[in-house]
Amino acid sequence: MRLVKMPRLGQDMSEGVLVEWLKSPGDRVEEGELLAVIETDKAEVAFESPAGGYLVATLLEAQASAATGAPIAWIADDPSAQPPSLDSAPPQSPAPDAARETRSTGSRPSRPAAGRSRRKPVSPLARRRAAELGLDPAGVEGTGPGGRVTETDVMKAHEAAQARAGEPGPLSAMRRSIAARMTRSAAIPQFRLVREAVIEMPGQAAGRPKATYTDLLLWATAQALTEVPSVNAGWVEADPPSVRVHPAVNLGLAVAVDDGLLVPVIADAAALSLERIAVERRRVEQAARQGRLRPGDLEGGTFTVSNLGAAGIDEFAALINPPEAGILAVGAVKPRPVVVEGMLVAAPTVRLTLTGDHRVFDGMDGAKFLAALVAHLGPPDRTGN
Repeated sequence: MRLVKMPRLGQDMSEGVLVEWLKSPGDRVEEGELLAVIETDKAEVAFESPAGGYLVATLLEAQASAATGAPIAWIADDPSAQPPSLDSAPPQSPAPDAARETRSTGSRPSRPAAGRSRRKPVSPLARRRAAELGLDPAGVEGTGPGGRVTETDVMKAHEAAQARAGEPGPLSAMRRSIAARMTRSAAIPQFRLVREAVIEMPGQAAGRPKATYTDLLLWATAQALTEVPSVNAGWVEADPPSVRVHPAVNLGLAVAVDDGLLVPVIADAAALSLERIAVERRRVEQAARQGRLRPGDLEGGTFTVSNLGAAGIDEFAALINPPEAGILAVGAVKPRPVVVEGMLVAAPTVRLTLTGDHRVFDGMDGAKFLAALVAHLGPPDRTGN
């Protein structure tokens, strides 16, 4: 029999909220199959089962929280097996409105009677934030899947109320996390290099995953990082400090979500073909926006790409995502005048800005990386593995 514990889905995670179980007691579950959805201060993450067997008991109710490492379920080979004891279940933190009802009545909140209309779906973080702000989440318009009220919806409703009253509103958990990380980034000695490149999409076979300019830039970035590995590195705070050159390229992609930014990671990106990059990029973008990232999707990044071209931005500089040592800011692909064989012609170009940690690599390394990247944006072979 296997005890399932609340996973640590990030270096800073100390507690998680179990949004929902995707399996019920008695269900067969395969190792690696999605078992539950867990919410951190950054995102909702789909939790994969650590073992195969039957889910014989859950120790944590939906929308309750538990510390990382706390027991949350039992999985056994025999569906009729009895778990050793349910007395070890972790203390659960009910949703704020349920907690108030329990305190006021002295009993557990009752479930809605059959046939009664269901309550508006509200995420656990949204319930917590609404309780802190004195808002009724039932009166907040939900923009999540199925009309689910998210923490962002609660914050927007509160900010609108504060604006009407002329008072500032508090930051969401995601905004606080971003603020802390970017404050840490601002303390890094950073330099920037800018280069404009002609970009040419390769021919693509019918019926195969279609790649975009973003996919091509991710593929080319991964290839360039293998050629200039000093850029695919990180600063290690120790005594004495050191620089770690990463053996693989785990490429982060900045994805805008409600009220913030997530950076899911495409693992071992340099080993992927352009088509596989396209598939993985679509998967992590969709998962980030739907709150269904997998454990590990937000961890292990070695370099980040931030693309604001779709927003019409020609050129910008991005802050490093620590502990990484570099980030590439990508502007819009537009036809611009270039000289080809002595002739002035219009060609699609993109402006690239590399921000580097000067403690880890120098300007010449950055220039070599950009040169390798630009070379891969032309017509070379991109079949990969």
